[in-house]
Amino acid sequence: MIKKGIDNNDDGLQKIYAFNLSYLLLARQLIQQDVETANFYLGIDKEQMTPLKTLPLPAMVRMASMDQLICQLRFDNETIIRLLTRNSRLEALQGIHAGIILSTGLLRNREHIAQSGISSKKAAPVNRVGCGVA
Repeated sequence: MIKKGIDNNDDGLQKIYAFNLSYLLLARQLIQQDVETANFYLGIDKEQMTPLKTLPLPAMVRMASMDQLICQLRFDNETIIRLLTRNSRLEALQGIHAGIILSTGLLRNREHIAQSGISSKKAAPVNRVGCGVA
């Protein structure tokens, strides 16, 4: 029984590694293509983007090897989940609606940081909306 649990955990760690590495490679590609678009899609600020843009592959592999996911979900409460998953009469607008919901939270977080006078490097997220590097 215990061995089976360990095997399952190893499989889970392998999946976390694959996810982390895929995320880091995608993040770097988006950042290299267009910083503003990457900011919107990734939900991370430019200060976080700078090291990711130039991070060598061996360093990415080391980061991906952590036993935890290196990004967080863009939503932090069930209301947002319900809004993003509800059926819409206008399916074509569903993606736009999701973008507005997620970016509004990102803006709220940035406004809080600006008002408090805290550097965004040191600030704890108020309403985590980015799948930024943890």
